[in-house]
Amino acid sequence: MLEYRDLQNVHRHEVATVTSPSFVQPVPRVQNLHLVPKPVLEAMRAGWLTGTHPERSVTLTKLFDVYVTEEGLVFTHDRKLITQTITQHSPDECERAFERVRCAQDVLEVTASSLLLRKRGDHNYGHWLVELLPRLWLAEQFMTPELLVVPHADQAMTHVIRDSIVLSSARPHQFLALDNQAVCFFKELSIVDGLTDHGVYMSPLAFAKTDIMREAVPQIAPQRLYVARPGSPRCVVQEENLLALLHRHGFRVVDPAGLTFLEQIQLFKNAECVVGVMGAGMTNILFCPPGAKVITLAPATMPDTFFAFIAGLRGLEYHELRGQMMDAETTRWDAPFSIMAAQLAALLEG
Repeated sequence: MLEYRDLQNVHRHEVATVTSPSFVQPVPRVQNLHLVPKPVLEAMRAGWLTGTHPERSVTLTKLFDVYVTEEGLVFTHDRKLITQTITQHSPDECERAFERVRCAQDVLEVTASSLLLRKRGDHNYGHWLVELLPRLWLAEQFMTPELLVVPHADQAMTHVIRDSIVLSSARPHQFLALDNQAVCFFKELSIVDGLTDHGVYMSPLAFAKTDIMREAVPQIAPQRLYVARPGSPRCVVQEENLLALLHRHGFRVVDPAGLTFLEQIQLFKNAECVVGVMGAGMTNILFCPPGAKVITLAPATMPDTFFAFIAGLRGLEYHELRGQMMDAETTRWDAPFSIMAAQLAALLEG
């Protein structure tokens, strides 16, 4: 039977506690709120409406004799799940991870002092850049991990992980890329807790070295960008109508998935306006200069505050256009939706 254990009640060494500064998160300018289902609005309430976020503690803790599996779930030596490592994992995923640890026979044992850079959704470009890479930045202030534990990702995402670390860290690193099905036992594993709470909180410390990465890449002429998602089920129907409008306003269509990490930084670092469907590629707005206009096109059913947080903390002018779902009964957000071209035109001209 799965049992849980609080971080305060496990064998650990508290390496450091850092105070994340207070900040004011502006309420996002969202159009077509009437289309958003009430449960979705409720899920976004804390992220959208909290306003002033007080100081918080972010901790760096070294654990001893622990197991890791799934997407960053950590179990004690007696197989109790440490609650602070649950990050959007479902109860079923936690149970599955427990069974995997309980029954594991072929377990890799790591003796090198390691830092965990994994969480639920860690194969996602945005989750990596905002919720995991900054854990390394914080940890490096107080320790030099021998090994970084990262997700086992596809080739493109692996390049993003390696390139972003090289660009923002002055030290060389060794990596252990863990598959979600693997079970690994660590003699010493450090974790960072409190930096983000997806959808509810994002620390300003998550952008501590963003400008270092921006400045490392050559500047190009100011850009107006439309972020495309070719082949994605989360798409705008009759997108060609929007593209015609955007072309008239001098926009360039880009697909970040086909670009290197450095190319993405270069494109966005001098962007004056970015439009795109809510998704990983829009994470690149964090590289935009302060004051840039961002217009996110979002399905009515998608409960996400991630990009509003990025925009607020990076000083961007953020707008969100919610669109009608083509299937009025669906609760899915990976589904087609419509956007009124006149509303987008008004934002572009405003």
